[in-house]
Amino acid sequence: MDLDTVITKKNLYPVFQPVVSLETGEVFGYEALSRTDPDVFSGTITQLFSAAEKTGRLWELDKLCRKTAIKTARAMGLKRRLFLNVRPESMYDHDFQEGFTRNQLAKYGIDPAELILEITEHSDNTTDKTPSLKDAAEYYRQQGYSIAVDDVGSAYSGLQRVCAVNPDFIKIDMSIIHGIEKDQVRQAMIKSLASFCTSSGAGLIAEGIETTAELDELLSLGVMYGQGFFLARPARTFTKTTSESYVRIVSFHRNKKVLEHSEPLPEKKKKNTSETEKIPDKRTTNSDCGHAVSTLAAPGITQFPDTAVIDVLHLFQVHSDCALVTIVDTSRKILGIMPRTILLDLFGSQYGYSLHSHKYIKDLMITGFLTVDGDTPVEDAASRATARAEENLYDPIIVEKNGCYIGIVTIKALLDSIVNVEVAARTQEISRKNRMLQEQQVIHDRDMRMAELVQKSFYSGKAPHTAGWDCAFLFKPMSSVSGDVYDFYYNEHGELTGVSLFDVSGHGVASGLVGILSKYLAEQVFTSYNNKPLEKMLKQFNTVLTKEKGMVENYLTGIFLRMDENKIEYVNAGHTDVLVKTSSQKDGISVLGGNTDTFRGSFIGIEGLPDDYHTVTTKLTGETYFLLYTDCFTESRNLAGDELGTERLKQVFARAPQGNAKEVLAYLFDVFEAFTEAVPLRDDLTVIVMKYTGYGF
Repeated sequence: MDLDTVITKKNLYPVFQPVVSLETGEVFGYEALSRTDPDVFSGTITQLFSAAEKTGRLWELDKLCRKTAIKTARAMGLKRRLFLNVRPESMYDHDFQEGFTRNQLAKYGIDPAELILEITEHSDNTTDKTPSLKDAAEYYRQQGYSIAVDDVGSAYSGLQRVCAVNPDFIKIDMSIIHGIEKDQVRQAMIKSLASFCTSSGAGLIAEGIETTAELDELLSLGVMYGQGFFLARPARTFTKTTSESYVRIVSFHRNKKVLEHSEPLPEKKKKNTSETEKIPDKRTTNSDCGHAVSTLAAPGITQFPDTAVIDVLHLFQVHSDCALVTIVDTSRKILGIMPRTILLDLFGSQYGYSLHSHKYIKDLMITGFLTVDGDTPVEDAASRATARAEENLYDPIIVEKNGCYIGIVTIKALLDSIVNVEVAARTQEISRKNRMLQEQQVIHDRDMRMAELVQKSFYSGKAPHTAGWDCAFLFKPMSSVSGDVYDFYYNEHGELTGVSLFDVSGHGVASGLVGILSKYLAEQVFTSYNNKPLEKMLKQFNTVLTKEKGMVENYLTGIFLRMDENKIEYVNAGHTDVLVKTSSQKDGISVLGGNTDTFRGSFIGIEGLPDDYHTVTTKLTGETYFLLYTDCFTESRNLAGDELGTERLKQVFARAPQGNAKEVLAYLFDVFEAFTEAVPLRDDLTVIVMKYTGYGF
């Protein structure tokens, strides 16, 4: 059948060969390859493309291959990257320039970011008008595709041209890969190229991997991706990595990780390889005798039976802390072991290197060794291990399950575990009691968090700043829930009309809940008594609070301030004084209401106490600062045991800068923190600074 018939009847179909990650063993993507049945075209695909190029129909054939690959990949549910082969010679075709590939991707719902275009430069008809590898790469990159350069190392793709293209992926030609394990020059070249790709962010793909030896060598050289019959053959459906190659990739990286994080094993005595130990099997799954030995198993190093002995010798030479390797097949069935000392003894003899350097590890491995089932209790495993001959006494034991390798356990790990079990038995009762205490603490913490959230939802987070007043406050609970209560009151015009500050006796959830109740009732009473004397308002507040809190013993101290044009009314119920500072004051700080204490009434919330409250009224002239605080501010101590005290606070307040309320508060708290440095709070702390500007009414 001729070329015209192949193109017009579309007698082509795609196959997909996996590109495998050599870091995980999973399929990274699929390369789409075109095929015809032998009765359709007797030659190869390469010959078909050569015929198309000679007759000027290269783009028609290329377009047909792309369309069938994209359509088939979409129909099978593509979930990996798709590699498509393209030729620079196709760039000058009109359909190509009209964005045929992108249109096909849009038609079949494939994201262009999932497509990787493999550019191959191997035309025998290259002329000055033929696009170069670099031209093609730049064109495709502008279209948003990832670029791979194919057949690097072959006759047409030199490294110099590859560097000029700066591709996303570099595919090494199979002619370089075949027999790589025997050629040190090619090994050095691949290693350098792998390092270059790691630094530049490009992915390196080795093509034509067909043997275990080639795969093992490429893994050791740091190649990121691989493609070839040993990993997976091309197929008309999406296939996975072969089991054998997947196991070798995963085992390589597992061994690498173990060696990077391993610790030196105990020094072992020389072994006598002529003796095979006979140890009775006492395996048991009785959990009453201790926990299973599999819980102590470390990954260990495994090798396959076809591993070269010289490679295992090199591993022992580089990693001095590796005591032995376990020989397993691809299903992880245990075949034997190779202890470090035995292999070194074999190569240390007069003719050891000549006799053994060309052998595989299966020819020298030891088949007489101790294995235990993973469910075996630690005490039984230790008993069997210590029953071995003296020369094998410190060898790690091999842990298996149904004949499959799990890991190794050192004698030190066994003995440490037995000691730990004894200690655990003696501390079991203590742990039980600790759990009970922790459960109680969890309940307590939960209650505290709930109370804290409720309290925060009731408290104002912003200080008032109105035409006549500038305020700032500090609210610092000793623990999560505070017994301090503060509030600001406003009229319908948003002007500040009042302030309250209370200190609830006690600490914890009870005082916090009484505080919330007090805040709610105080706001109601303040609003409803706005035209009545302040002492009557406080009496009413005392009455309703005493009734509402019932049998709860907590009581309050507190103050109310009420602003009315250029005067301020004040009532005190057993609380700390309100300090006053004016710009004209030369002799320090005064106390609102004077120093006679005649205005200070009794506590709030205690039934039977006299409610002898008195209102103090003061006119406001010019800028005036008011300082309200709970007793924690003056009763806190320093490391020497001295209280801050009211007199010292007056001195600090007098020295405070004539700034806004926030600046004055910051100054006061800085001094407080310096005085009480390294001494934790013993009570809830609330401080309010109010500045009257004289322009409010």
